[in-house]
Amino acid sequence: MPGLPYAGPELRGMELSGLIVHLIGDLYVEADQVSSGAAAPRMGAAGMRAAAVLRLAAPVISGRWAAMGLTAAWVLSGGPPPAVLEASVERFHRIPLQPLSVGLRLEQSDAAGQPVDVADIFGLPCTSVERTIEDLLRRAGDSRRAAAAMTAATRLLPLTDASALRDRFESRRRRPGMASARRALERLLTA
Repeated sequence: MPGLPYAGPELRGMELSGLIVHLIGDLYVEADQVSSGAAAPRMGAAGMRAAAVLRLAAPVISGRWAAMGLTAAWVLSGGPPPAVLEASVERFHRIPLQPLSVGLRLEQSDAAGQPVDVADIFGLPCTSVERTIEDLLRRAGDSRRAAAAMTAATRLLPLTDASALRDRFESRRRRPGMASARRALERLLTA
């Protein structure tokens, strides 16, 4: 709700009364715009999530970048918003001194520079469904992030072909974390 300077408790009260819906960080949208699609008639919920990530990240990230990890999973499939915006960047960035309303985690990786791994989601550069699942499952060995990563990957699985995903994981088996990612993928596909 740009231009409306409400305090945190006021926003929480409006959210509890159903007037607004929390998107991410300090971004909210009026409830009737979410249900009717009036905020973004052709975009829908994924478009609103993409616009929210762009609004938070674009001012502090320059050059080629793409939303990745839990952020990409949230944009692509919904679920709870991430506590930290994750982005793949092509070159080094300093984290801004002024804190954002959510944390920011930047990873210098090849995803931002690989057009096959990046999709344009309503103007937001975002890792593809397949790359997002790969990035999430490569975290399956990290106990702090495993539960959220597995849940997000489970939401994304219906959006892709399982055999193509197995082939992708097999062809990238030498990447760090892919052994545990392949085991996690098999657990998800057989569940």
